Amino acid sequence: MQTLHFDAFIVPAYTIHSSKVVSRKHLLNNGRITLVELASWASHMQVWSEIAFSKSNDSWYLVFEDDIDLETLTSEILQSFPNELWHKPDLVFLGYCGNIPGSKIYEGTYGYRIHQALNPSCIHAYAIRSKTAGKLLNLLSSPKRAADDEIVLLSNSQKLLIFSIHPPLALQRLSTPSNPSDLHPEKVYQPSQFKAKIDSMIQWWRGVELTDKLKDSAL
Repeated sequence: MQTLHFDAFIVPAYTIHSSKVVSRKHLLNNGRITLVELASWASHMQVWSEIAFSKSNDSWYLVFEDDIDLETLTSEILQSFPNELWHKPDLVFLGYCGNIPGSKIYEGTYGYRIHQALNPSCIHAYAIRSKTAGKLLNLLSSPKRAADDEIVLLSNSQKLLIFSIHPPLALQRLSTPSNPSDLHPEKVYQPSQFKAKIDSMIQWWRGVELTDKLKDSAL
């Protein structure tokens, strides 16, 4: 396991049993959102609030869920991208699910490319600027879908400009008995091999670059 030198702070995730989540169960009737997705939304809203109200003059922040594997050279790779590139997007996804790379924005010396994200689903690893955090607090105050699905819609409607890094710098690990979900500790996700293969074939057909291993894992 590698030590990554980030200046970090931890925001505990809400669970499906948290009062902050239970008090908003009425949102389950307003759209296509589950209780676990509501807990995820509440957790990220908490993070965005911390970022939006920080005195940072629109600085960038990295947000990582605690069930990811991260590329060892993440900091160096991010710093290798030119400063002017960071003036454009609202979000930069370091990890994602089913994201099709759009037009190429930049290719760096480490072999990582930045593309416009066409389907930036999953929010386990991303960079966000403080003004974007404030924007999301307003736009997603009453979600009808999972937070990442709402972000995809905001991207498609051009209310957010989102870039993604390819190949990804972060991969999300599946929940297991030894790695339970913070949102729903009692539930363990165990996809069948058949379903996993079908999902991979569909993503490949849609143009998704499939990655199941990092170049240099921090774990």
